Amino acid sequence: MTLARAEQYLRRDDKALRLRASQEGPNVLVERKTFRGSYGAHSVQLGADWSPDSGSRRELGHVLVATIHRDTFDVGVLRESLRAADTWRRSAPHWRQVEDADAQKKAQVVRSRKDGLRYKASNLYDNYVWKYKSRVNVPVQVA
Repeated sequence: MTLARAEQYLRRDDKALRLRASQEGPNVLVERKTFRGSYGAHSVQLGADWSPDSGSRRELGHVLVATIHRDTFDVGVLRESLRAADTWRRSAPHWRQVEDADAQKKAQVVRSRKDGLRYKASNLYDNYVWKYKSRVNVPVQVA
C-alpha cells in the first residue's frame, strides 16, 4: 500500500494525521497537523541548521507522532495502536482548539478595552455635568 493510500485510510479516524517518507533515512514519519506552519523554517535559526525532516515539520505545522522503519510499516498495526491510545477522541482537533483559544483571548481583550473606554467616558461625563451643575439632583427618599 502506498503512503498516500495509507494516509487516506488513517485519516478516516483522524483528519490531522499525515504520513511522510523521511528525507534523512528509510523511515516513514507519522505526523499530526497542530499549528499553522511558518515558511522559511529551513533557514538558519539560532546559529544551527534545521535537519530536513524537522524543517519540513516546522514549515508545514506538523508534530512528530512516530517514526517507523519502512520495512516494518503496517498501516493496520499503526491504526490499531492509535485506536488503543485513543488520540483523536476529542470534541475538536487540537489545532482548532488552539485557534479557538487564541480567538477567545483576542475577543476578551477587545471586550475589556470597550468596557474600559465606556467606563472612562461615563466617568468623564458625570464629572463634567457635576462641575457645571447641569445635573438635576433628585433626593433618594421623598418624605
